[in-house]
Amino acid sequence: MEKIAVPAKGPEGLNAIAFGQPSYAPFFTIVTVEDSEIKKVEVIRNPASGLLTYRGPSLASWLKHMGVTVLISISLPEDVLRSLTSWGIRAVFATGRTVREILDAYLSGTYRPPRGEKSGEEGLV
Repeated sequence: MEKIAVPAKGPEGLNAIAFGQPSYAPFFTIVTVEDSEIKKVEVIRNPASGLLTYRGPSLASWLKHMGVTVLISISLPEDVLRSLTSWGIRAVFATGRTVREILDAYLSGTYRPPRGEKSGEEGLV
């Protein structure tokens, strides 16, 4: 089982527009996936988005507390990537307009891990 977080512009769940910077995203769509099947979808307001400092570490800590194991994003600043890694959260890049498109890219193996890790299958974004 994986608990996957995708930064989102609004509270529309899988149909929400994806947001480029996780630290500043107004919402997160958190999806529980088991055997490549979506079991649960939650939408939660990002508590780190209003902080002036320490957004990356605060975001990573909050996601870990929520049980998130993977964060999929369009982009990730280096400080956020380091914070996620230090909390044991896997970060990957995928393209798509909506949370559903980004999640589908990840589940089909069409994503790009940071810094030379291998993707899930063969297709890199």
